Amino acid sequence: MNKTEFLIGRSGLGLQDDFYPDDLPEDWRFDYYTAIFKTLSLAIDTNEDLEQIFADMKEDEEEEFVLVLTVEESQLTDIETLKELLKIVQGYADDFILFCEVTHAPSAAIMGVLSGYNICFQSLKALKLDLQEVKASGLLLSFNKYPVLYAAKMWDEQEMRSYLESIASVNTKTILICKFAEREALDKMRIISELLGH
Repeated sequence: MNKTEFLIGRSGLGLQDDFYPDDLPEDWRFDYYTAIFKTLSLAIDTNEDLEQIFADMKEDEEEEFVLVLTVEESQLTDIETLKELLKIVQGYADDFILFCEVTHAPSAAIMGVLSGYNICFQSLKALKLDLQEVKASGLLLSFNKYPVLYAAKMWDEQEMRSYLESIASVNTKTILICKFAEREALDKMRIISELLGH
C-alpha cells in the first residue's frame, strides 16, 4: 500500500494563539504561515491579497505548498456568480484547488466552466462525475488532482489519530484542512501523521 502524505493546514490566516510575532506586518502573514504549514484554505472571495499570495508561491516553488480556494454551493451552482469569481483567479488555474462541499452533483454546464481547474467536491453521497472518487471518514471526495478533506470539528489527540488512520489509504497525497484549528492542534495533527508513517 502506498503511504499517504498529508498536507495539513487550516482555513484562513487569522490564527489567534500568538502564532504570529507581534511586530509581523500583516502582508507577511502568508510567508510566515507557509514556512510551517503546507496547505491553506481561503474563500475564493477572500479579503486576502490573492495576487500577492500567488506571487509568493511562485517565488518559493521548490517548497511544496497547496492553496485551496473554497466556494459555497450557492456560488458554485449560479453559473454567472461562478464565472465572475473565477475571473479573479483564472490566470492561476494550476496554482490552487477549487473546493466545495456539495449536496448534489454540479450540472454539466458548471463542470464545463470548471474544466481546466483542479477541483475537489466533498459530499455525503456519490456524485457520479468524471472524477476520481474516494470515501473518507463517511464522506465522498470527488477530485481530479488531490483529495481535500475539510473538517470543522475540534479533536483530541486520540480522535486525531483515529481520523488520520481512517483516511490513510485515501490517496498518495491528501490535503487536510482543519477549519478552526490553532497552531497547537495543527502541530499535533502533523506529528501524529508523521508518527503513523504517512
